[in-house]
Amino acid sequence: MSGHIPHVIQGNLSGEIFIQGISSKTRDLSCLAAQTALCQQDPESQLCTLSVGEEVAFGPENLVLPAHEVICRLQAALVAVKATHLKDRAISELSGGEKQRVAIASMLAMRPDILILDEPTSSLDPDSADEVFSAIESLRRRREITVIVVEHRYDRLLRLADRMIVMKNGAIEMDGRRGEIHSRYRAAMAIRDRTPGTKLSATLKRDVTVDVREIRFSYNDTEVLHNVSFSARKGERIGIIGPNGSGKTTFLNCLAGLCRPSAGVIRINGTDAGTLRVSEIARHVGYVFQNPNHQIFEDTVFDEVVFACNNFGVNREASRRLAMRALDGYGLSRYAACNPLTLSHGEKRRLNVCSNLPHDPGILILDEPFIGQDMRNTEMITEDLERLASAGKTLFIVSHDIDWVFRHCDRIVYFNKGAIEIDEDPLRAIHRIRDIGALNFLPATYGQKHPVC
Repeated sequence: MSGHIPHVIQGNLSGEIFIQGISSKTRDLSCLAAQTALCQQDPESQLCTLSVGEEVAFGPENLVLPAHEVICRLQAALVAVKATHLKDRAISELSGGEKQRVAIASMLAMRPDILILDEPTSSLDPDSADEVFSAIESLRRRREITVIVVEHRYDRLLRLADRMIVMKNGAIEMDGRRGEIHSRYRAAMAIRDRTPGTKLSATLKRDVTVDVREIRFSYNDTEVLHNVSFSARKGERIGIIGPNGSGKTTFLNCLAGLCRPSAGVIRINGTDAGTLRVSEIARHVGYVFQNPNHQIFEDTVFDEVVFACNNFGVNREASRRLAMRALDGYGLSRYAACNPLTLSHGEKRRLNVCSNLPHDPGILILDEPFIGQDMRNTEMITEDLERLASAGKTLFIVSHDIDWVFRHCDRIVYFNKGAIEIDEDPLRAIHRIRDIGALNFLPATYGQKHPVC
């Protein structure tokens, strides 16, 4: 629909796509881009300048608009996604959620007739997702633009949609009014409803695997983590939530040894992590990064999954067996000989998880493990995480899917402004989060602003 096919991506295209009544095959891509803006699934793949202001102004400048018009669009787009404070920041310094806001703003600055958003909230916290969707809805009403959103986390989106379309195997399977299609889709996927509860008791007497005492961390002169203390035990599933920029990913990087605290101590299985090399920590701590592309190193999917085993000297035959078992379990075995960069965004994410399994770390850190996953794949990953927890693995799961976190985690850790504000079992966390007024960080049945339609 955006014209990338056939103008950029090669393949065999039959049939016609008409944009404003004109075939996309006959129009120049630059003309299509002015009418149809596409915000891609991985925001980093479309960011091409060094600063936020330059990025958002890039499109209008290429339309050869007057300087005052470029500045006007830049300001309006940043206001729409509540990112005016980022205007002078370097792209490289932004969090994943901040990059997503900037990518959306850069498309809004084009003032297109058609706006296509591919998983626009995958890295956004619930408050930010609401703000972005509200801004887009306001824009749609004011300028009567067509908005098409591809989204797996569609709960907040559903209240705004006129239509819902379900695709399967390259074809449209369902298309109609949102309420009717939503009910049919959930029935077809056999979605299980679970209620938040207290699951912590089974882990209380287990060994402590991670012990954090009063750590601080700064980027240049800006302190990101302030006196954070925390501990975790074998078999715990710890759900980490909080606003974008609250320090969640930096905290995970400290646990994995990628960031070294300026103060305090982190102990992994009783050993001061400050005395260990990153490679030594990696034997015990598996890490799935927020962006699936940031941890792909090898030329084939199979080699990617055995990468850690090869580096840690695990028996080659055992590595092969464990790798194929992981690939089978995550629906990726048919891609074993393929280059991992040819996989879809969601398949890359499952590959990231797979590559952390064969060398059997006792601690797993997963930063947004459900990016790009439909309901069935989310269920599959969930079942495997439950298996790993039952086997005594400590799981840290950062996710903006609030319902999932409350249904499946033993503890809820809420980060805010570089500190842990809440650390409770799910039911107690619900009351604490409600007390501080962070309603979008509650599961839908417990007081979210916008329950599922």
